[in-house]
Amino acid sequence: MKHDQIIKPRLQRSVGGASIAVALRDGRTRLADLYQHDPCRILFPHDEPGEPFGAVLVTTSGGIAGGDRLDLGAAWGPGTAAQITTQAAEKVYRSTGDTAFVSQTLTVGAGAWAEWLPQETILFDGARLARETAVDVAPGGRLLAAELVVLGRAARGEGFTYGLWQDAWRVRRDGRPVWLDRARLDRDHQRTAKAAAGLNGAAAFATILYVADDAAERLELARELLGDDPRAGATVVNGVLVIRLMHEGAQSLRRAVGAFWMGFRNAAAGFEPRLPRVWHT
Repeated sequence: MKHDQIIKPRLQRSVGGASIAVALRDGRTRLADLYQHDPCRILFPHDEPGEPFGAVLVTTSGGIAGGDRLDLGAAWGPGTAAQITTQAAEKVYRSTGDTAFVSQTLTVGAGAWAEWLPQETILFDGARLARETAVDVAPGGRLLAAELVVLGRAARGEGFTYGLWQDAWRVRRDGRPVWLDRARLDRDHQRTAKAAAGLNGAAAFATILYVADDAAERLELARELLGDDPRAGATVVNGVLVIRLMHEGAQSLRRAVGAFWMGFRNAAAGFEPRLPRVWHT
């Protein structure tokens, strides 16, 4: 057999996802629907007293590789209260050329309190990830959502020198578009990462959204919780409170997001100022 006739093995790809829906029954938030397909699973730890219904997303493959496709969904029924997080940081491995695609759909019913707090996404050098998040919040519903991204693995002396990261958010209120956001780091991303108008050298960053009828009223609270951090800010766009944070590394970003999250949920919804237990393991 000639060299150019050698058959290259096909790389194994993950195509799966998970979705969860909660509904109000007998005055309590309960599981209404559950779907999961490898490599995704949803676990249900015992809820802390006074905490909303909790669910934990797990990727059993240990991370995301180029060419993987995952579909995630969460629906909060009217009047429910639930918090969804992830078991650990999501690792996106170096790709041989294919891009991993992740779609997320979040639907919040009237009068519901929804928390979407995945742990950070870590982009290995050479990773390729495109993620889209679609949000629809009904009148009276409230969504507090976050996405954390870390470029490279600092503990191994690794940065993010090449690859692709693309993140898109589409937020609707009662079916009407109110906020669209798209960010991308690609071929020229080193210049963008270093630019003062870009990441300004930050290796970790986060976006937090609060979509609710009282979003504009919470702007001063958000700025107070951010303190005098020169690399964090908050603004309101069409009834969406948008918070951005940039940090040197994963740990400092986690601490900043955690402190903000605890203070905000306590002031906005009256829940105890604490993070999901899996954030401490």
